[in-house]
Amino acid sequence: MRLWLGRAPLLVRLRFGRKEDGKDEKGCAEADAPASQPLAPAVPSDGAAAGADATGAADLKAKHRGVSRMYGLLSFNEAPSYLQFNPYIKSGYRGYLTTRMCLESIFWWTNETINIWSHIFGWMLFLGLTLYDLVLLNIHASALDKFIVGVLLFCFQVCMILSSLYHTFSCRSEKDYVCFLSFDLFGIALSLLAIYMSGVYYAFWCHKNWQTFYLVTVALIFAAAMIIQIPKFGIDAHVKMLVFVSWAAYGVVPTFHWTVIMGGLANPVVEMLLPRVLGMYFISGLAFLIYITKVPERFFSGRVDYIGSSHQWWHLFVVIALYYWHNTGLKYVEFRMNHGCINEMRL
Repeated sequence: MRLWLGRAPLLVRLRFGRKEDGKDEKGCAEADAPASQPLAPAVPSDGAAAGADATGAADLKAKHRGVSRMYGLLSFNEAPSYLQFNPYIKSGYRGYLTTRMCLESIFWWTNETINIWSHIFGWMLFLGLTLYDLVLLNIHASALDKFIVGVLLFCFQVCMILSSLYHTFSCRSEKDYVCFLSFDLFGIALSLLAIYMSGVYYAFWCHKNWQTFYLVTVALIFAAAMIIQIPKFGIDAHVKMLVFVSWAAYGVVPTFHWTVIMGGLANPVVEMLLPRVLGMYFISGLAFLIYITKVPERFFSGRVDYIGSSHQWWHLFVVIALYYWHNTGLKYVEFRMNHGCINEMRL
């Protein structure tokens, strides 16, 4: 029995009584009834009573099947069309769910379960690091250093939360999918902004003019990346992705500049931190490569639907990359506090 009406399940419409086509809040079953009906006979015939009982039983069974279908999982071909963006993931899709059922689905075993929980645990990690770091930095570092570290970890937490919300509520409706996807992209952009801001702040600590220049430049790119996410502009998804990739690649410019004006690898701070910056790019690049190539499900279609798909690896590498950068930042803070500016930067 087909249970989908338009783009929402029958159960949702019966239960919540959505306004559609000028109907009131009474619910579909009640709203569809005629305004006036002939009075039923005072004593119905046995045949009419039997027919009514059969109809009622059929309706009850249909509702029960609707409940089972909503709690069940769908194949790729059965899933809502807007969720059919990875043809190599063959099963484990949720159908249209209510808000309550979306929240309940966090504890279901679906192809989104690991995506949701990986970044819930990521949020817990960065929350714990925030509390731990600020206690340690309270002894050794200045108020500005504590602020920079606190903002960095706060942005990482926002990224984790928005990602988990997107994967939780993406099946509520196509409109919600687009909305929460925008939130997810905002979280990624916010993390990139925090990485750049913290990196530029410490790398150009000894030259405030260049520090200001790169901080302003990065902020402007962030603003542009956010503006193109506004739905009313209708920017193509590939253009949005290109902006994010270009923004990430832009980090090579201040990194190369910093390396040159610090005297190259002859400078101990460059020798210590440049490999870590390159390591950050390696981790991020590997994550992005897995994401766009849809490996391993491209070669094992239907076998990694629940565990091991590319998006799950992407989530894991994102957490690793952010944690790695957090540790890099702490090393730089410690080095600066102990040594200051070793060499005056040369232009």
